[in-house]
Amino acid sequence: MKTKHKLLAATAAAGLTLAVLLPPPAAVLAHGGEDHGGTAQANTGVALTDEVLLPKESQFLFQVGTRLAAYSSTYSRATLYGTVSAAAGGEGRIVVPQTGRIVSLTARVGQPVRAGQTLAVIEQTLDATQQIGLSTERANAQAELRAAQQDYARLQSIADIAARKDVVAAELRLRQARQNASIYNGQAQQRRVRITSPISGTVDVFNLAVGQQVNQGDELFRVLNPGKLRVEAQVFAQDLGKITPGAEFRVEGLQGQPGAPARLVVFSNAVNPVNQARQLILELDAQAGTAYRAGQAVNVQVVGQSNQGKKQLVVPSSAVTDLNGKPVVFVHTQPERFKIRYVQPGSINGEQTVLLQGEVNENDRVVTTGTYQLKSIYLNQ
Repeated sequence: MKTKHKLLAATAAAGLTLAVLLPPPAAVLAHGGEDHGGTAQANTGVALTDEVLLPKESQFLFQVGTRLAAYSSTYSRATLYGTVSAAAGGEGRIVVPQTGRIVSLTARVGQPVRAGQTLAVIEQTLDATQQIGLSTERANAQAELRAAQQDYARLQSIADIAARKDVVAAELRLRQARQNASIYNGQAQQRRVRITSPISGTVDVFNLAVGQQVNQGDELFRVLNPGKLRVEAQVFAQDLGKITPGAEFRVEGLQGQPGAPARLVVFSNAVNPVNQARQLILELDAQAGTAYRAGQAVNVQVVGQSNQGKKQLVVPSSAVTDLNGKPVVFVHTQPERFKIRYVQPGSINGEQTVLLQGEVNENDRVVTTGTYQLKSIYLNQ
């Protein structure tokens, strides 16, 4: 009998041990087209929470940065495509005034020059017909000068009996003959022209050499002042209403140049008959514009007032990311806690995005850097 009780006690103890070692019951999932009943969720890979926990050390490692959401009455209204060109006094083109050859060349590529500084000297060259004509005119002038001198000398020798008017006429003839002869002699001996810079700036690339023949109208040099640039943009019908009197303009380079503010010079009232666009002329600041060059394509951000000056909630554009096809922002609610907020973005520029809807309030601290790491942790938790 005692043996029987010992066996039962041992069996009970073993059963207790088995009960402790068994894992807790888990939810049963359907598989292979079978229905095991219940309301168990399938594993879709989507996290079941709306937040991410990230220790301070990991935040520092991932370089997580935040900024405050705020209300603003300005936002981007349009993005225009423009081209940089030289403003007034920003480009000077020097052309050959007469056919000739270069006898002196003082300019160098990239050389800073002042307005009025000599860049080259050109000596006029004449073809055979021009040379014959010049020689003939010079010979005629010399012959006229000799005849006038002889006539004047003859009248002077008989001045006591010669008519006064004849003496005066001979004197005038002699003066005119001397002037004409001097002009033709000067043309024959001196036909050099100094080429000077029309503006202060830097000499652009050229390909000239001393002794080179140049033709009238050819471009010799181009002097550029990088501090005087403007931007020409085309405004089409759908964007005309976005160019408001209080609008601000910002130029952004397509090759990584830093953005630069621009000042409105004129918004032309004339319409281009080819594309039905109006021309917008902006002027870049002298220092900010040094990063740009004439002929470069740029974007022009037009920033204007919102509707009737109504303030709208804006966040940095880098804070808006995509989660399962929906736009969201991560809000830093506690030192190690980040909440997910689904939003509806509105107007966007390179810096700010208007939030039309969403559970984001003013002064909420939104994540602007490290959003990719937070999204990866959220999808894998």
